[in-house]
Amino acid sequence: MAATALILRNAVVQIQTALAAAKTITAISKASEAVVTGTHDYSVGDYILIEAVGGMTQINDRVVRVKTVSTTVSFVAEGVNSTGWTTYTSGGTAKKITFGASFDNITQIELPDSAPDEVDITSIHDDERQIVFGHNAAQKGTLSLIANPLATAVVEVNTASAANARRALLVTLSSGQKGLMNAFVSGGQGFSGGVGAAATGQISLTLRNAPQWFVS
Repeated sequence: MAATALILRNAVVQIQTALAAAKTITAISKASEAVVTGTHDYSVGDYILIEAVGGMTQINDRVVRVKTVSTTVSFVAEGVNSTGWTTYTSGGTAKKITFGASFDNITQIELPDSAPDEVDITSIHDDERQIVFGHNAAQKGTLSLIANPLATAVVEVNTASAANARRALLVTLSSGQKGLMNAFVSGGQGFSGGVGAAATGQISLTLRNAPQWFVS
């Protein structure tokens, strides 16, 4: 059986351009798929930004996809396993995301996995270096571009960068697979080029959490 490959052909990369009014969260379950409680008007497939949660801080600044809804009372965050997270205590908001702009000038995506920080605890009594792992380093990536500083998606990156704010990004592959992430974004205004060549640029990403992937 052939391996499943991520083929970057006919791919669509969208960026968040708006957030709807905040809905107040009153509870989040610890489960294999977290149930978020709070009055809402969301539909299956909506993308939601979670912020300002007390207790279960691991979910803060995470973008989730609505798997199912219970009338207007709660929704299931698809694939978000909160079992091992700290217990929800209070507060939090949910905001529906609008992906209102698509890139049409990306030539390459680089998003290597992050590794934990290495903390040196070597003392004068050791005969070799002693290392323990600390916090996980933030995952960083790069979007290589055919330079177009006036492209709508690139302008949105510049707006976010100026405000030191994150933006959600949604990658949809020709296979239907989707990758979802929330990141600080910057760049796209500078360029590099030469005689008779298309100018190129870059956008830098610093992710809040590892990307979440969906089959479709």
